[in-house]
Amino acid sequence: MHELAVTENILRLVLAEAEKAGAVRVTRISLVIGELSAIIDESVQLYFDVLSAETIAAGAQLSFTHHPATLQCRACGQVYPRPRTGFACPVCGEEGRLTGDAREFYIDSIEVDECPSPSK
Repeated sequence: MHELAVTENILRLVLAEAEKAGAVRVTRISLVIGELSAIIDESVQLYFDVLSAETIAAGAQLSFTHHPATLQCRACGQVYPRPRTGFACPVCGEEGRLTGDAREFYIDSIEVDECPSPSK
């Protein structure tokens, strides 16, 4: 359920930035999600669709970029992407530990349609 709160914040930030830009419509929002953030794309999309329904962001496309978690080998210090299973270092085979990366969740970019400039 924490996706509801973060999606509310996303929408609030997007609408504030769109207003500053003089936008008439938000068309696309690019989000970055770290593997360890526990954010689920489908939940964010569902909440966004409901929350944005009566706003200029209604119908905006959400795109998600995922940052994988990394591990660091306790023996040799190698930093490597988290394997699908286990924690073994690809260099020496010893066990690695999570580095703490990939906990992020943020708006990378917003695309909008702006009001046309008045003709002179």
